[in-house]
Amino acid sequence: MSLKLATFPVTEAAFGTRTGWENGRLTLDRSELEDLVRRDSRVANVSIDIASPGDSARIIHVVDVIEPRVKVDGPGMTYPGVCDRPVDTVGTGTTHRLGGLSVVESAGGQESGVGTTRTAREAREVPQNPRPHNFIEMSGPGAVISYASLINVCVSVDTVEGIGDEDEHLVTHGAALLVSDRLAQATVGLQPPEVEEIDSAQPGSSLPGIVFICNLLCMEIRRGPDSKIGTAVYGVTRLSAPWLLTPEEMLDGAVSQQISWHFTNNPIVRELLDRHGTEVNFLGCIIQRTNWGGQDEMQLSSNRSAQIASKLGAEGAIITTNRRGRRFVDTVLGIKACEDAGIKAVLTTEEEDDENGTTSPLLVYTSEMKAVVSTGTSAVPGPFRPVERVLGAREGDEDWAGELPPIPGRYGANHVQDYYGFGKQSREDY
Repeated sequence: MSLKLATFPVTEAAFGTRTGWENGRLTLDRSELEDLVRRDSRVANVSIDIASPGDSARIIHVVDVIEPRVKVDGPGMTYPGVCDRPVDTVGTGTTHRLGGLSVVESAGGQESGVGTTRTAREAREVPQNPRPHNFIEMSGPGAVISYASLINVCVSVDTVEGIGDEDEHLVTHGAALLVSDRLAQATVGLQPPEVEEIDSAQPGSSLPGIVFICNLLCMEIRRGPDSKIGTAVYGVTRLSAPWLLTPEEMLDGAVSQQISWHFTNNPIVRELLDRHGTEVNFLGCIIQRTNWGGQDEMQLSSNRSAQIASKLGAEGAIITTNRRGRRFVDTVLGIKACEDAGIKAVLTTEEEDDENGTTSPLLVYTSEMKAVVSTGTSAVPGPFRPVERVLGAREGDEDWAGELPPIPGRYGANHVQDYYGFGKQSREDY
């Protein structure tokens, strides 16, 4: 069964007396949306703001970026499994999306990217510079990531004190999903300007079989197997055997949290789908977990991914990783396992900091690594300009409003991490 993806482009967003979409203009009833979030008694404060491309604005304390989507036909619910959403299989039926717009989850009590949390008071009192974490620059030379080209609805949430990391995550992420759902629901009953039918099951057996192997960090080693924090597959964040998903499931949000927008709009998945049935036979997406405790576990997981790919009949694999350091070893072992199974593997990855030319671009090499595509580094050479507005912090923050120092490399700065080829950082045109 296929997935129909109906797009309602958003070219302008503004606050008004009702929430609705018409001819590319999205109107948001701020009071309605904030009251929706406040229904959770664990919410201490919430504010909702809008930042458009080119605005003199900086969004800080970014935990996740979500594209508003709603299923209007077929089983399941977009972004399944997280925050007590149903776990029914997605990827079929009809899904509405607001193209060109995102909901940004901003929480002062959470350090994004690694799943560690602090209290909201600590987040306000501890200076973030000169070691910035996730933030979105909406204008200037630092606006090099894909989020800068989106209209961003920033949902800033402070939780009541003393509720614990897990509940804090459920509150803040749940708030962002509530707003995302409500905005997407504004399209229900409307005629979509664009409809795309996606069916990866179409015949393509005579073409080269390709799989996408996506290596995703798991925080189980720090948080235990029952944590809800971290990138999730149908809500499951723990270390697990590789998952086999259809491309349609990926586009319906089966993988979400932390960089949800990157998964529902993944350019590798989209490119393979575009070529499916004409140049390649796109066989599916394999989600391989990383951050295992030892070498044997890493090798076992990698071998299972390669075996799944082999059983599917894959001749080639595109392999990515969303975290460097020791997690990169899992990825490299996956490349070796694929090559040993006769599957040609292409690695797509960020490069390491060059440290003034004294280090190599990759942490680990093996003789099996024969094709590598670089997505650049996370360095931003010049300083970040002062901005007129800082979103994601209810209280004014002069440190964030002023000029920020350049980012020499990726460590300690999640601002421009790009594992899938979205952004323009470190780009050279030839």
